[in-house]
Amino acid sequence: MKKGIVLVTAMILFSAGMAYAEIGVDVDVTWVSKYIWRGFDKTDDKAAFQPSVNFDLGNGFSANVFSSQPGSSKGGAAVSNVDAEELFYTVTYANSLFDGETYVTNYAVSWVYYDFPDRGTKDADMQEFLIAFVWPDICPMGVVPSYVFARCWASEGDGDAADNGGFAHVFGLNYNLEVAELPNPLDLGFELVYNDGCGDQTVDHDWSHIVWSVKTSFDCGGGKLTPGIYYQTSMEDTVNPEDELWCGISYGFSF
Repeated sequence: MKKGIVLVTAMILFSAGMAYAEIGVDVDVTWVSKYIWRGFDKTDDKAAFQPSVNFDLGNGFSANVFSSQPGSSKGGAAVSNVDAEELFYTVTYANSLFDGETYVTNYAVSWVYYDFPDRGTKDADMQEFLIAFVWPDICPMGVVPSYVFARCWASEGDGDAADNGGFAHVFGLNYNLEVAELPNPLDLGFELVYNDGCGDQTVDHDWSHIVWSVKTSFDCGGGKLTPGIYYQTSMEDTVNPEDELWCGISYGFSF
């Protein structure tokens, strides 16, 4: 855990200096009551602290460092949090097609490296290619559809994660609901996921889960405070045998 905290702290300090070089920098500090990734309960109902730093490099390119620091394990936990610290390194290119049309398409292409720094080897590390599409104006009622294609594979061909590669398809809908008592809209989210073997060699190729979300943001001290509530309807036991309810709160600011 110490290694990840030191790295993210160093990145935040480095980002403050990079801001003077006309590189946009966004810092986010998030706490979640459960760490749910692609439907998997990564820390067996334990909370996680998740800071990240994003660098806007210009011309559509960006780089991100994300860290997940798990809460302490309790006796009888089904999933050990020992060596469960994660670092994600992401490089993204984003742009849009058909500007000015109702079918304008925003897209982003990313490469992600999933690092488990406390394990000492790269046996558990994974890589992923993602391409995401969003259609912000296609629905006249303000509903915004999206689609994400992901392909993950092990960093070491003969490592512990060698058989955990596969595909995932994420179909999403979002809607901003104006509420008079709130300074910003409620973001209502829906995600339906088909897991085609991504994340664990035991996963059945099937519709795995739905995530329902409600969140909003408040201006706070030069940044934004964003609380959210999430509920997962689990449909495939090899991904998660339980439905999940969790909450999160993040604070983000820019240089």
